[in-house]
This record gives sequence, structure tokens and C-alpha cells, in this order.
Amino acid sequence: MKKAFCLLSAVVMLMGFTACDGNDTADISSVETSSIVYNSQVPELAVEGKIDGVKFAVGTDVDEVVNFYNGNGPSIDDHHGTINMSSNYDVSGSSSLEPETVSESENVFSDIDSSLPELDDEIVYDLTIRGLDTGDRIIKMYSYDTRYFYYNASPESGIAYIAYFADNFGYMIGHTTYDDIKTTVEADPLEDRVAEEDEMFFMVQPLIGTKMLSYQYGDYLLNFFFDENDKLFSTTIFDYHVWTE
Repeated sequence: MKKAFCLLSAVVMLMGFTACDGNDTADISSVETSSIVYNSQVPELAVEGKIDGVKFAVGTDVDEVVNFYNGNGPSIDDHHGTINMSSNYDVSGSSSLEPETVSESENVFSDIDSSLPELDDEIVYDLTIRGLDTGDRIIKMYSYDTRYFYYNASPESGIAYIAYFADNFGYMIGHTTYDDIKTTVEADPLEDRVAEEDEMFFMVQPLIGTKMLSYQYGDYLLNFFFDENDKLFSTTIFDYHVWTE
């Protein structure tokens, strides 16, 4: 009788251990493991001088950009490197429009004139070109959320700098945070600091305390800028061999 009782006890204990082991396994498998999902678009496009969502890349021929946005409008003068307007320039379908000319200083980081459209203002035609034939060092071209820049003296270098104020690489303007980008870009930032005022030359009004994450991909520097709430508001890219003071 005692033997039978001992045998039964052993069986019960063995079943108990098995149940415990099963529960332990279930508990381990049910634990959620956090993982960082890296954004593969960033290096894939940035290494080519591109921002996702922007039509053209850094280095694109200026004439190609102008002709895309304005059709038979402006074209580069082969001899003087300036832009001429055609007499039949008409992108609205009802009236001929010409970009304004704005004089600025020779400083590459001079403030953008207050007469330029705000980011949220509707632009009645696709591309506005500033600084034509004024001797400005930098020519600025605006198309909605995209800002292209190139050197007036050397348009043959193509688009030298691009600033973009819309969603890109899957990141949302005004929503994606500083930490979101820092943890999804599979590289250590070249720069991780508060941006200097001259690094925000592409803005109508530089924001004090703007954070900047800068990454290098080949010849290109890709920068993300964040407002005081650490929310993304602009992405820029440029070839550091071309974009110099």
C-alpha cells in the first residue's frame, strides 16, 4: 500500500514539474521583445543625393529642373549662366506670370527676403525664381514644399542644395520626433546638436534652439531639423564638395 502511495505521489509531483516547465516556457514566449526597425530608404536614396518625395536630386542640371516646372519658360543662358524668360511663359492657362527679382547681399547665408512666400502660402505657379541677374551668389527656386539652390556663377554644377518641408522617408512633418529618426537611421549622426543660424539660411526665419541631426552618405550630407517640440519640420541634402562658402 505504501509503495502504491509513493508511486502515486511521484507521478503527481512529476506532472506538477512538467506543468511548471510548460508555464515557464509560455511566459518566456509571451514576453514582447522591443526592436528598432531601421529605415532602409534613408541610405538607399541619400547616397544618390536624393530626398524621398523630391522630384530631383542634388547635382541635377538646373535647366532640367526649370523646364520641368515651367515648361517653355526660363532657360539657362549658355554664355552668362543666367536665366532668361520666354515671351510666351504661361503656366496658369489664362495669364503670363514672371517671377520677381529680389536683390540680396553676397553673403551665402543672407536672410531670405520677407517678400518671399511663406511655406503655407499658395503659390499660383509652379516655380518661383529669385535673384535673377542681380549678382546674387545663390539662386533660389521655390516649388511648393521644395526649395532648390544653385550657384549663380556656376550653374553647370547643377542643383547644389535642396530643402524639403514635406513628409519624406516615411517620416511625417510635425509628427516624427527627434528620437524617432535617431533610432531608425542605421548610422551614428555626424552632427547631433543645436543648429547654428547660418545652417538655417533656407528658412524665412531661423528658429532658435533648432536641433539638427546630420548624416553623411558618400559625398552627401543629409540633415534633419526639429522645432522646439522636437518635431521634424525640414530635411535638407547637399554635396559638401560643391556647397561651400
